[in-house]
Amino acid sequence: MDGETRTAWFCAYTPLEILDAAGLEPVRHFGDPEGLEKADALLHQAICPYVRACLAAAMDGGEDADTRGPRHAVFVNACDGMRRLHDAWRACFPGDFVYLMDLPRNQGSLGERLLAREFHLLAKALEDLTGKAMDTRALREAAQHREERRLFYLEKAQGLTGTARLRLAMGLQSTPAGERPEAETGKAPRGGVPVLLTGNLLNPEGLVSVLDEAGAEVVRLDLCNGDRAFSSPILPEGESLEDACLSLARGYLQRKPCARMADTRRRMDLLVEEAQASGARGVIYAGLKFCDSYLYDFPRVQRRLREEGIPLLRLESDYADGHVGQLLTRVEAFLEML
Repeated sequence: MDGETRTAWFCAYTPLEILDAAGLEPVRHFGDPEGLEKADALLHQAICPYVRACLAAAMDGGEDADTRGPRHAVFVNACDGMRRLHDAWRACFPGDFVYLMDLPRNQGSLGERLLAREFHLLAKALEDLTGKAMDTRALREAAQHREERRLFYLEKAQGLTGTARLRLAMGLQSTPAGERPEAETGKAPRGGVPVLLTGNLLNPEGLVSVLDEAGAEVVRLDLCNGDRAFSSPILPEGESLEDACLSLARGYLQRKPCARMADTRRRMDLLVEEAQASGARGVIYAGLKFCDSYLYDFPRVQRRLREEGIPLLRLESDYADGHVGQLLTRVEAFLEML
């Protein structure tokens, strides 16, 4: 693969269609969960472990493009951790394309216009990088390919274990649009206790694998590296680049929101609707350590689910999940209660 076109991304609000249309090969970084300490020289230990894992993996790479991974990167200003990762990445790799775009917290016409402007600025920066004008037809074609991947995921994810489902989602995010990972084959056991897993971002070999081991059937993966990245179609319209960016921005803001977005009521409504529609008997809320957005979000989730009579279990992940065996008893007790 051409190391000059591979571009890392980290947030589900990254406009992949624009990167595709520019001729880049966007691949999502998931980092090295086992080597977080490698990033300690540049990032504090009390910061998002996903952020540390991504920087650690990039810093540990060799000179060969196929082993070191992409160093070009597009960041979304979604939280303090992502801002710090952008700063550290720019310091480590000053010769590469490193871009930070803003993300409004509110839906609605003003938020759409602000995000459309950010998308347009990114498109212009990519034109400067590649020397090729952004074509709205290429943008629509890229969006159609992304929609095909979304439908592929929704089809193949049915009936998989939580671990296999998350691996499939991450595989589709960490390969360019022209490639597809091998479909996962791990089938959820019959008779498992159906649960909905919600949170920010998890390592499939950690808490998710414990849920499978304990006998849970993870019917939804409401994670930013899971189902949420495939939650709705995004198909830009309009002949001008400005119109296409506005349509694209509207599509991204209409996705199922994460905890850093301001439309909390819509997020709560969608969570309850999804739990009821999927037949989940309970919800497991698993957030990464040091993530303020999800720490502040949990009391609201707890209150709403209590009102709806939906049982809830909160777990915490350090991304590497070396302690995960200690949580097995808690998970088994929760499933037995359900």
